[in-house]
Amino acid sequence: MTGPGYHRTLHGVVKIAVFGSGSIYEAALRACLRHEIDVVDVADCDVLLLANYTRILKAADRAVPRVGALCFHPSVLPRHRGRDSVYWTVKMGDPACGVSWFWIDEGIDTGDVAGSVEVARPEAARPRELYEETLVPLGEMILDTLLGQFKLGVFPRHPQDERLATYEPPRPKPAPVVER
Repeated sequence: MTGPGYHRTLHGVVKIAVFGSGSIYEAALRACLRHEIDVVDVADCDVLLLANYTRILKAADRAVPRVGALCFHPSVLPRHRGRDSVYWTVKMGDPACGVSWFWIDEGIDTGDVAGSVEVARPEAARPRELYEETLVPLGEMILDTLLGQFKLGVFPRHPQDERLATYEPPRPKPAPVVER
C-alpha cells in the first residue's frame, strides 16, 4: 500500500523514539515493549512519540523522524487545544473527556489526528485524578492500536475539523495568600 497515511517499513519493523515524562511516558514505553518495538535514538526513528512533552518542536526537529512526530494530548482534538486541557475539561463541566494522539505540525495542537477516543467524564474527578485514572489509560489503549498499525506500515492521519476547534489559555494562577 502507498499514499497518504502509508509508509514502507522493513518487514513490520518500526523504530520508535520516545520523549517526555510522567505516567503517559511510562505508558508509551510499556506499549512499545508489548509490541516488541525497540526504543531507539531519535536520529534513527520512524516515529517520535511525545508523551507529556510540553515544548514546541521546531521544524528541523520535526523533520528528523522518517514518518513524523506523534504527540499525546489529553483531550479529543480539536477541543481544548493548549497546555491545560484537563483543567478546562473539568472547569467547563464537559460531560465527556478523552485523548488524542496527533501528528505534530507547525501549529499548536493542530496536526492531523492518528487516533482518539472519547468517554463520559467521571463527574467527581478532579483534574489530576481524571488525567491519571482515565486519560492516561485511554492514551495507552489508543497507542497500543496505533503501534499495531505502524507495524503494518499504516500511519493514520485525519485532519482536525477547524470549525470545532477551541484553544484554552493557561489555567489561572492561584491568588497569593496574604496573612494578617
